[in-house]
Amino acid sequence: MTLTCSSVGFLNWAGQRGHLKPIYSPPAALPETLKPKRIGYPISDAQILHLLDNLPAGEVHDRRRFAIQLCAVYGLRPEDLRHLVIKDCVSGAELWTTYQKSMGGTKGAKTEPRRLRPLFLRDAYGSAIDWRLHARLQVGEQLPPLNRKGDGGQAHNQYLRRRDVWMALRDYTKQQGKQLTLYSFRHRFAKGMHAANIPIANISEAMGQTIKVHLKSYARFKPKATADLVAAVNV
Repeated sequence: MTLTCSSVGFLNWAGQRGHLKPIYSPPAALPETLKPKRIGYPISDAQILHLLDNLPAGEVHDRRRFAIQLCAVYGLRPEDLRHLVIKDCVSGAELWTTYQKSMGGTKGAKTEPRRLRPLFLRDAYGSAIDWRLHARLQVGEQLPPLNRKGDGGQAHNQYLRRRDVWMALRDYTKQQGKQLTLYSFRHRFAKGMHAANIPIANISEAMGQTIKVHLKSYARFKPKATADLVAAVNV
């Protein structure tokens, strides 16, 4: 039998008042039941390009295509799209997100606005694809509606769930025990940065995270270099 908080409280109350024998008293501490953490799927460049190529034509879909490109290239959270700004800095115009969310850990602490760094997708030949996203934002290219504050992810999710390519990919990742979500574009960014051997401090800064929070989600992408290091010692 599984004990809930309410049933534990009742048993304690009844036992303390002599209505139940001590044998029926609940244990002093109940084991904590944790929901397994989902494994986010890092969508590949080829899969993103396939998705983009299969979006319908028209302004509505072009706006969604633009949003997907931004999330993939800059490792954005869906809500970041609402807070993109161009700053005139010493080095020239820079793309920033001013979105602030809870950092985790210290109560009330928020992430800081950050400059965005691109990690270009690559085509089948390994060539970087520059969609000129920064310039397109500068000239006012429109993003899709993001609904109310905090619901940016929901708006994108509703759109993608109507796309056959996205749903087929979701089924494929589910078979692998992983989960395709809107954060899969952000996971792609994290995995690519680690594969490029960029220092963790720089990756977490680019993604608007502390190192501790970053490693909690993305330590799985760290290159396993133990064998190479040991081999180098033995040369």
